[in-house]
Amino acid sequence: MRVIKKKKVKGSLLLRFAILCLAVYIMAALINQQMQINEKKSQLESLQDQIQVQEVENEDLRHTIDANEKDGSEYAERVAREELDYAKTGERVFIIISGE
Repeated sequence: MRVIKKKKVKGSLLLRFAILCLAVYIMAALINQQMQINEKKSQLESLQDQIQVQEVENEDLRHTIDANEKDGSEYAERVAREELDYAKTGERVFIIISGE
């Protein structure tokens, strides 16, 4: 009978060790998931800030377009001159090489 009791103690010790390992694994997994959740929350906040900035820029552009809607050619001309480097027919454009 003593042999049977010793086997139960060893089996019980092995079961306790397995449960402890499982508990440690579950805790590590939960901590890892919580860290990922916090990282994703910070990314979400950053993206929401970027969205707000972009919405403000879009609203400014809408106001600019609305203000120039009565004379849309003026806005188009300004964009063509400043961003696309276009010129009117017969107009001379001088480019300064030195400096800027």
